[in-house]
Amino acid sequence: MTFLAPAFLWTFAALAALAMIYFLKVRPRKKTVTAYFLWQRIFTEKKASALFKRLRDLWSLLLMALAFAAVALALAEPDLHGDKREDLLIVIDHSVSMSAKQGGTTRLDLAKEKARSIIKGLHGAQRAAVASFADTTHILAHPTRHRKALLDAVNQISPTQLASRVDALHALQPGSERATKLRMLLITDAALDAGERLPQVEVLRIASDEPNVGIAHADLRPLPGGSDRLGLFIIPVSSFHEEVSCDLLLTHEDSGQLMKVVPVTLKPDENPAITMTLDDAPRGKWTASLSIEDALAVDDTAHFFVAPTEPLPVALAGDDPFFWQQVVAAFERSDQLLTLAEKAEKAKFTLAKGSPPKQGSAIVIHPQAESELWLELGEELPEPVVPQVIAKEHPLLRYLDAETLSYSGAKRLKAPAGAVVLVADEGGTPLIYLLRRGEHTQAVLNLDPTTSRFYLSAWFPVLIHNAALHLANREVMPAATLATGSALRVPGLAEGQSAVLKSSASSTTEIAFTGPETGALNEAGFHEVTIDSGAGQWTAGVSVIASAESLAGSAEIKESTAPLASGYAPSYWLLVGAVVLLTGESILYHRRKVG
Repeated sequence: MTFLAPAFLWTFAALAALAMIYFLKVRPRKKTVTAYFLWQRIFTEKKASALFKRLRDLWSLLLMALAFAAVALALAEPDLHGDKREDLLIVIDHSVSMSAKQGGTTRLDLAKEKARSIIKGLHGAQRAAVASFADTTHILAHPTRHRKALLDAVNQISPTQLASRVDALHALQPGSERATKLRMLLITDAALDAGERLPQVEVLRIASDEPNVGIAHADLRPLPGGSDRLGLFIIPVSSFHEEVSCDLLLTHEDSGQLMKVVPVTLKPDENPAITMTLDDAPRGKWTASLSIEDALAVDDTAHFFVAPTEPLPVALAGDDPFFWQQVVAAFERSDQLLTLAEKAEKAKFTLAKGSPPKQGSAIVIHPQAESELWLELGEELPEPVVPQVIAKEHPLLRYLDAETLSYSGAKRLKAPAGAVVLVADEGGTPLIYLLRRGEHTQAVLNLDPTTSRFYLSAWFPVLIHNAALHLANREVMPAATLATGSALRVPGLAEGQSAVLKSSASSTTEIAFTGPETGALNEAGFHEVTIDSGAGQWTAGVSVIASAESLAGSAEIKESTAPLASGYAPSYWLLVGAVVLLTGESILYHRRKVG
């Protein structure tokens, strides 16, 4: 045993003064009385009880001495554990695996109880801070000696459905010389995504031996050969020590119909992929679930959304609408990307040849006449036009060999300020460029499709396909299921456009945001996005797909803590004992006064 404040041991010297008070005898004053026989009986009784009174005073002295000694020891702060009592940073893992059941409770509850025990074991001069950890870290209580503030911080940590990300712990590493003595304690079940990158922390491991299964990877997407043909891909994992059998349930959530039941046998650790083709499978919301009793239920289900085929309605403008009519008809017969809008105001964008539309997004080919989309329109460029690709990674040029296109009929012009030039000739004349005006974007193709016979090129449908998706804000289509914590780039939602997010897990809670991305989707389930007061909708399927979280019981990270005090400090119990002793002495004093 060591003392953290040994200087206070000198307070034991005051015991001598305490003993002197008890042994000091007060000499009574003599006074003449008229009748001695009146006092004789009192003196006789006093002599008879003198021995008892002396014994009672000794008990009182003993209790006072013990109480005083307890206070003196408490001031010296005895340490029974060998803990260095450095300042602590207590980091509590509250990722999804910490919600797993462990002995009738959750791992997170066990971790919080451990943190409370550590906080109660702090001595008076020791500070501590509290942080939570999952895919990010949050400081909930800065270094303080205030135990209630620390306990309140621990109590406010709630479970999440997010996977852990070890790299987030590096943000908590001490950055100053003063903070180098800070002990960082991570309380976790060791279900970490990259344990080998764990920073210099002491790990307090929570038991994680309850077996569990989960879906580590999943996808559901349309297949060629029919509009209602889907392909399913799932990789299940298991932390059971032996093979277990269960059913894989495939449900079409929009109709509530159980579409397929597939018996599966799961081996320990990661299992081979399960793939299957679903015929006559309608698009929309789907779930795939493993029906088994295990430690964690939320990772047993994957949520998918397969978007229905929705052709983009377009309007026609310019000098040769027949050309664009044939283009739209060709796309309508193939992948149903484009269709003619019944009314121009309902069109997503306009296809124009020569003269551009006055407003809205548009694909304009073969610039003619005057327009705000180009400046200093001049004569045709001399042949051959040698293109130079400036922005190879732009979505408009995806899967396109822009340098082999024929740009015959291209004219000399300048792009307006703010335009993004994707392809230009050797002299700097823009050949393909984009111009954004508010919420609308115009794609200008500086070539003559008739002279260049562009419509016969294999790259023509690729370029129109890319441009149509870009103008409709659909160039990046999200996966059928997203991992919890991911943000959704909403198809059809332009930058700066407003939308409302509603989660099926949060009942009626709605969150307004500005496009093109939502915030992090932290709950598994289906999330509905309504664009611009009903202008469009999208659904996101979100799932817990994290192998490390599902396989917490097989993690190899060991506990690595130096001696650490926990529970109430010895000084606390010494002070409690001092109060009990003083209470006993006060009872004796009361009896002495009345007896």
